[in-house]
Amino acid sequence: MSDLIDDLLADGTLVLRSRILLAAGFQHAFSTGLGPGGRRFDLSRPGQSPMETPDDELAENLRRFADAVAVGTSIASPRQVHGVSIAEADVAESTPADLVASTDPTRLAAVRTADCVPILLGCRRRGAVVAVHAGWRGIVGDAPGTAVRHLVSHGSTAADLVAAIGPAIGLDAFEVGPEVAAEFTAAGLESTVEPRQPKPHVDLHAAARQRLLAAGLASDAIGGASICTAEDPRFFSHRGDRGRTGRHLSAIRCWQPES
Repeated sequence: MSDLIDDLLADGTLVLRSRILLAAGFQHAFSTGLGPGGRRFDLSRPGQSPMETPDDELAENLRRFADAVAVGTSIASPRQVHGVSIAEADVAESTPADLVASTDPTRLAAVRTADCVPILLGCRRRGAVVAVHAGWRGIVGDAPGTAVRHLVSHGSTAADLVAAIGPAIGLDAFEVGPEVAAEFTAAGLESTVEPRQPKPHVDLHAAARQRLLAAGLASDAIGGASICTAEDPRFFSHRGDRGRTGRHLSAIRCWQPES
């Protein structure tokens, strides 16, 4: 059974939520491409929409999405560069990074995707969170493990952590060159590479899960679903739409333990 559940908001916006994160008390959401009144729900950074969504519409979409996670919060999303660097939420908007951490409940740790893998992590004991943007380079470079190590270095244990893996391009749609497949194999992720003709395919969802398990998370602490953004019409897909597409946001809010 998928860990992700549909949440259709009153205005018609559709977001997904993880049962595992909800059970741990984390407010969060994975966006879809479906917004108010059936409009496409582009959450690109203003001025940077590949589908040329007007900035005023983007600003309204971003406000709606933040409120769908937690009313009164703001989005903290880094300037993504397909790496494994992490930014704190208070400087994320101006920082080149692919992970954002937050212990500030007024700021949502958030990442943008349109085929890459979004991962939301939280500490059940401390309430701290990290959002991860992981394309194939980020998974090979172990962005998921970087998130786990960040939380552990700040007082969590791996046993404290829960995670949800959001919609991303699936195995059938993610054809890669042999050089990319070789990088997965060299990184110990050969089980996620499937030989096909004319080119191999890679299972990014499985690779992200494998990275989280290797970092110490328990299998039953990892949720999400293998929803393919390139095949499910509810989602934007960079590959499926040939680059002219919107962006999703995946966001999580920290909580502070009672003193």
